[in-house]
Amino acid sequence: MWQKLRRIDRGRLGLIGIGLAIVLFVSLNLLSGYLFTSSRLDLTEDRLFTLSEGTKQVLGAIDEPVDLRLYYSQQLDELGPYFAGHARRVEELLEEYQRLSGGKLRIERLDPEPFSPEEDLAVAEGLRGLPVNDDGALAYFGLSGRNSTDDSQVIGYLAPERANFLEYDLTKMVYDLSNPDKPVVAVVGDLPLMGGQMNRYQPWRVLEAMYQFFDVRFLGGSQQAIENDVDVVMLAQPNNLDQASLYAIDQFVMRGGRVVAFADPLTESIEPAQPGMPPPESKAIETLEPLLAAWGVAIEPGKVVGDRRAAQRVQASVGGRQVVVDYLPWLALDEANLEADDAVVGELSRLTMRSAGAISAREGATTGLEPLIVSSPLAMKIDVAEVSMMPDPARLIADFQPAGEPFVLATRVTGPVKSAFPDGPPEGVEREAEPLPEGGESDAEHLSEASAPLNLILVADADMLADSAWIRSQSLLGQEIAIPVASNGDFAINAIDHLAGSQGLISLRGRGVTSRPFEVVRAMEQEAEYQYRAKEQELLARIDETEQKIRRLQDEEQQSGVILTAAQQEEIDDFRTEMIGLRRELRDVQRSLRQDVEQLSTTVKVLNIWAVPVLVALVAIALALVRHRRRARAAHAHA
Repeated sequence: MWQKLRRIDRGRLGLIGIGLAIVLFVSLNLLSGYLFTSSRLDLTEDRLFTLSEGTKQVLGAIDEPVDLRLYYSQQLDELGPYFAGHARRVEELLEEYQRLSGGKLRIERLDPEPFSPEEDLAVAEGLRGLPVNDDGALAYFGLSGRNSTDDSQVIGYLAPERANFLEYDLTKMVYDLSNPDKPVVAVVGDLPLMGGQMNRYQPWRVLEAMYQFFDVRFLGGSQQAIENDVDVVMLAQPNNLDQASLYAIDQFVMRGGRVVAFADPLTESIEPAQPGMPPPESKAIETLEPLLAAWGVAIEPGKVVGDRRAAQRVQASVGGRQVVVDYLPWLALDEANLEADDAVVGELSRLTMRSAGAISAREGATTGLEPLIVSSPLAMKIDVAEVSMMPDPARLIADFQPAGEPFVLATRVTGPVKSAFPDGPPEGVEREAEPLPEGGESDAEHLSEASAPLNLILVADADMLADSAWIRSQSLLGQEIAIPVASNGDFAINAIDHLAGSQGLISLRGRGVTSRPFEVVRAMEQEAEYQYRAKEQELLARIDETEQKIRRLQDEEQQSGVILTAAQQEEIDDFRTEMIGLRRELRDVQRSLRQDVEQLSTTVKVLNIWAVPVLVALVAIALALVRHRRRARAAHAHA
């Protein structure tokens, strides 16, 4: 009897305990949701949800009120958590921004329902509507801002695909509104930053970003002097500069001016003058040679860097078939290639470069190099002639012989320098103290030594600025969204911004990219690639030789009109048999390129599908055995 009552009491106590646990669980969740709404534990690799020091500096430096309007149509909630989760993240960030700004940042939230005054305001401020149903109604998810002097900024669409760059986008808007005076950047060169025929004359994304951060001026033709209000000169692949322009840049540096230079031994992004014509010759390195020599650096002309570890995968024709193969001169660089301690690249995770050159210090230079971007030791220099016209990626792999040391692809150059024109202005260039635009006045005195240490960032690649190198387009709800797959634009802005003296925004750029390659799979693909490519090239050469032998015998028969002898026909049959065998062997080699990766893929799938269920089952069995043993011991004790 007592045992029966004891069992009943235990059962009731168990139910009461479960009920109390549920109540406690719900209470803790409600309490934590109320008390810790702004608390976060950020475990992401790139710290995507942790406000950077740069953001805190920008918010703490706001002098006058900045008003932001957040437009979010509640209709988007019906599409699921894709928009709702991102909208909640935006609101939480803005609340944190408002708190850190000490009330200087004022936020208004609007729901622009169809045909409402809020929708009219959203359209007037430049937001882009998203079609959400068949009746033509539009939904909005964007941000507008205005400062006390009526300067305005707008993010037409807060795309969830740019979640990794959310802090960058928001802080950039706040910074622009609270700092209306922008550094002046003068652009000199032939790089088509304004776009060309191929992209219907749309400005490159990097130029659009430059306009948002800087006062950009394009300097064309011969330059007698650089205006005194210019903060940074950007040399963008200047293939043709006369002596006057070189001297103007030289004296700008002598006055303490700062330069970021993109000089490429092979520019692939400059279009030919007319369709069907070859692209213009890349002569920026030769053109800048007097300045580079004075600055103590060199870029070897006619050579590009190929890197086995960083090579990008491209589609190419090999043996008449379309295959995916490594293209050595196109590089996808990660943290291992970037200087972690430098503010320009320290927080970037991925950069892409195309046919970049190698930078080195000149003997006896008074300046020093602080590399920003380097190749891996599995790299070599490749002649421009091998990659300029109809390159053969498979042949480059077959001929690859690594140098065993990394090459410098981009570097900071600092130190005392002297003028590239020690004897004064070159012939035909006169120095006159005449007023310059913006109220500046030129200095008629020739400077033979720099008044301040050189502050130069030199990049041996210009194609990395082109959209095709780091931007991918994606269509969503009728809108074309640009998705960065590398941080090339951030690198260019960081470099200019750093030279211009503004440090507040550097830490919040490049906080993650959408492209996350599988490094183990990639390494296995490369190992297979380089193991079999040389054999593939050998087989292709033998197949080509055999086909030529057959063709030669058949041509002799047609030209002479004499029927081939039995021996000659047998020779042709032997050649054909040999060619069939070679093709079979080639297929086996090409199949081997993917064998290891496919095996790894199968292993991963098996682990994903079966490992966790099996582990759970084993744990359950172990717990059942433990409980069974405890019951057996208890029963034995009662007995």
